[in-house]
Amino acid sequence: MLNERSGLREFGKFRLDLKRKLLWLNQEPVPLPLKAVDLLCVLVEKRGEVVSKDEIWQEVWNDAFVEETNLTHNIYTLRKAFKDLGEPDLIKTVPRRGYRFTGTVHEIPDGEMILERHALTRTTIEFQDDRGETQPLVSIDEKSRTRIGQVFSKSRVSSILAVGVVLLVGFFIFRSESTPARATASDIRSIAVLPVRSFSESPDDEELRIRITDALITRLGRLERTAVRPTSAILPFSKSGQTALEIGKQLQADAVIDSRIQQEGDRLRVTVQLIRVSSGEQIWSDQFDGRANEILNLQDLISSKVARLLTADPMQQRTLAKRPTENSDAYEAYLNGRYYWTKRDEPDLRRALECFNTAITLDPNFAEAYASLADTKVLLFNYNIDVKPELIADAKLNLKRALELKPDSADALTTLGSIQMVYEWDWKAAEESLKAATIAEPNLAIAHMRYGSLLARIGRFSESLTESERGVELDPLSIVGITNLGLVHFCQKDFAAADTQYRKALEMGDTVGAAHWLLSRSLWLQGKKDDAVKELVRGIELDGNKDLAEKLSAKSRTSPPDEVIRELLFEWRNNPPGTNPPTLAYLAASIGDRDKAMYWVEKAIVERHPWTTWLHSAPEYETLRDIPRFQQVLREMNFVE
Repeated sequence: MLNERSGLREFGKFRLDLKRKLLWLNQEPVPLPLKAVDLLCVLVEKRGEVVSKDEIWQEVWNDAFVEETNLTHNIYTLRKAFKDLGEPDLIKTVPRRGYRFTGTVHEIPDGEMILERHALTRTTIEFQDDRGETQPLVSIDEKSRTRIGQVFSKSRVSSILAVGVVLLVGFFIFRSESTPARATASDIRSIAVLPVRSFSESPDDEELRIRITDALITRLGRLERTAVRPTSAILPFSKSGQTALEIGKQLQADAVIDSRIQQEGDRLRVTVQLIRVSSGEQIWSDQFDGRANEILNLQDLISSKVARLLTADPMQQRTLAKRPTENSDAYEAYLNGRYYWTKRDEPDLRRALECFNTAITLDPNFAEAYASLADTKVLLFNYNIDVKPELIADAKLNLKRALELKPDSADALTTLGSIQMVYEWDWKAAEESLKAATIAEPNLAIAHMRYGSLLARIGRFSESLTESERGVELDPLSIVGITNLGLVHFCQKDFAAADTQYRKALEMGDTVGAAHWLLSRSLWLQGKKDDAVKELVRGIELDGNKDLAEKLSAKSRTSPPDEVIRELLFEWRNNPPGTNPPTLAYLAASIGDRDKAMYWVEKAIVERHPWTTWLHSAPEYETLRDIPRFQQVLREMNFVE
């Protein structure tokens, strides 16, 4: 067995933590397979001695039968890591006998490690001795930090700044001391929990890593004084090569939670850091060993530790401690559903429905699963994917159950407000629900965005801007939030401000047609019709109708813009799949064809299409306002008393 006198060994520029099975250089964990670290621990404890293969089998593999290539591969891995870090001769082979560790090893007296400060150019690591006095242990400059980054790259290990959180309460063996950090974390008002990345390059665990990230975001999102960037803002960085600080700046967060994860079989090693974005200061760090088979316990321990750093309010800490379910299988299914829900396309939304239904089957009292199931149905409806009334009826039943179980559920209230807005046209009830959602969870970005969208629909533009801007503040990279903010300006006829938001959304991701469609509408009303047609054609192309886009593009080269719109209306005269009456209505209104516009308005009312709710505030419909039937439509929709 390993020497238990002390858990920390130092040789050269390295520190080996025997208890936590972690090799450090420059306060950065060297990414090694768990068995390789086990092997290194054995060699270091018997430094200077020849360690036979039989001894290694016993210490590292507990005499289990494994191929000898496992041993030689781990020896190779250690040697390569040390060579790349400038120490090529630490492990020697003694022919026909075994291996010997040649480094000079110092035993550091037992004492609790305190990671006191972390700067971008220099790291100081200290430990607390038996007398309670803090003593310097090792200080490493930026040059060493650069070299370890090069080693990770050479080893083809995923980004050094892998981010996320995984751990199990019942299995973790290391206790961190967070007290010194609390004073420096109390001023943090926004946090980004960046996507988990493993040291391996395998894409197979992507779903697991996103689920873990989303789990922590969801739990920490309950904090009242600290805004936690939503999963939708984090996902674009899941395969980014940017550093944690670069991502944190883009997300306009005060701090980021940055984690590194290694997994070997069911064994898991996670290091977690809370880093201040403005300075790069490491506020808090912890490292855990365990077995990864439950994410519920993950949330419990990590969220409670982070919460203690950010708030001393015991009520807030108790709120975070509440579990959404005690059924781990139900929670796994729920997180799978959340993973697909964030993707927002039809196939993934359908998968999300299956996962949430599974979660409810496993735990019929799982409020969050009911709320998410309902919202997925509303998204299918609102995205013009499935506008069947029965889908909304089912969603309302799900919400009824969710609110019975959890009356103050911000998610359920947000979805309920959305139904009351886009389907029931009950503006007063929708406002009550969405406002209640923002009170229940003040930092829930989607609640503010949808509340802002409601206020824009009913013409309260100043209030709408306040809510919409708050939503974007909470989720700065949300394309939906930014385009919705542009739509508020558009309805106010502040076309320049609207264009700014639409173009900002397009700069962030030119893969969805919606922003092009909205920009086209704004340009058209400004008289920039040629540019409007170009944006319209691009939107149609991104929506998957490439042939029609090419046809309209060709026509635009020989015909005026109004004729291009007429051609589009002719192509869509039978309202084929992928089109909708409200869009056809505004297109007809744009070219002054009031009869055709009213024809499609009538169709929209009968279908109760969610986009019909913009009839009152969208400026294209102003040309229809003197038509008595249009005024009757507005009354039917409760816009006019």
